Amino acid sequence: MRQLANHGLRAGVIANGALSAAAWSRYVSKTYKGPAEKDGEQFLDLVVKLGSAVPDQVLLPTSDETAWLYTSHASVLKEHFRLHQPSVRTMQRILDKKLLSDAALTAGLQILPTWEPRTMSEVIASAPTLLYPILIKPRTQVHRANNDKGMVAHSAKELIENYEAFMSREHPESSDANLPHANIPLLQHFVDIGKKGVHSVSGYVDETGELFVTRQARKVFQRSMPAGVGVAFEAQPANPALSESVRRLCKELGYFGIFEVEFISFGDSWAIIDFNPRLFNQVGMDGFRGMPLPLMAYLDAAGKTAELREVVEKAKADESDRPAVFYDRFTLWAILTAKALSGRANPSEREYWREWKRRNKANTVYFAADVSDPIPGIVHAFSEIFLGVRAARRFLRSTEREVTEVEPLIPTVPA
Repeated sequence: MRQLANHGLRAGVIANGALSAAAWSRYVSKTYKGPAEKDGEQFLDLVVKLGSAVPDQVLLPTSDETAWLYTSHASVLKEHFRLHQPSVRTMQRILDKKLLSDAALTAGLQILPTWEPRTMSEVIASAPTLLYPILIKPRTQVHRANNDKGMVAHSAKELIENYEAFMSREHPESSDANLPHANIPLLQHFVDIGKKGVHSVSGYVDETGELFVTRQARKVFQRSMPAGVGVAFEAQPANPALSESVRRLCKELGYFGIFEVEFISFGDSWAIIDFNPRLFNQVGMDGFRGMPLPLMAYLDAAGKTAELREVVEKAKADESDRPAVFYDRFTLWAILTAKALSGRANPSEREYWREWKRRNKANTVYFAADVSDPIPGIVHAFSEIFLGVRAARRFLRSTEREVTEVEPLIPTVPA
């Protein structure tokens, strides 16, 4: 919202509840109270109503759910909005992680060993032969009842137990013929990210594939173990080969728009683990580094090709190794405090992050907090407290194995 406003654009927000931080920004021109994004039909009805009242607005997806909703209902939405979304087939191949792995292989990218059992009997039959540890990974985040990243099993017995537990609570929120296997998870070899973290390539590509720009970052702290939403990121120098592999993948998929593609170190190369076809958590850091992705998406959707080219070329010319970090200040503090109070923190961990924040102070971008726009940071803190109370039991379970069996993630960062 702040980036768009800084470029003279008026933007509105659809908010589900009072704790939607962006809705409280002083830069928001209008806030609309709406249903949750996963309530697809009700959410779509509201969007159509808003578009009918004020035609020719641009829709920007902020989640997998809205990215899929805008694409799968593009014919209706284009009557009211300037909508610039890839095809249903393209989005299927991105949001279904099995289809994404197939596309990645075709484009020459590395993937992790993955299995696709369809029934409990197939899981039981294959369990003794798999390469452990195994991540029971949601096939897609669309239409999910839960937002977690999956469960890890370290033995055949644990795999069968965890798979049963996963399936007992996992069901599609709605029937979708275009995502027929949404509730069936994948089994994927789990790789401990260790000190290398998750490496991301974010950027923009236009429909021709000619306009293409990227930045790279590393996720160094995540909300939960063994897999979770990023809380802290560090800018990384350009890796042209990795960026070029993303470009090939976008071409194979027929994708255009904002992207964030995630990799982890596997063997002697980088293996792709996810593709986010939308705005994402640390987009503020990319703007800080000269790549204003929301502006690019707006210009492309509005048909302002010459201006888009100018912004992309400027971002490419500005690309450098400028230091930057992005982190969710309140959530980082809350997690470290909770771990200390529960006795699950490495004694040196809090000191490491205190020093990390001090060292990077001059080049920090925060998730919600901003001196010129303070209220979203306060609202976000209340939202995290609410979510933290609800998730306390799961948090304790997720950190128990980290303390007893896995070295905590305390990356080495150059001074």
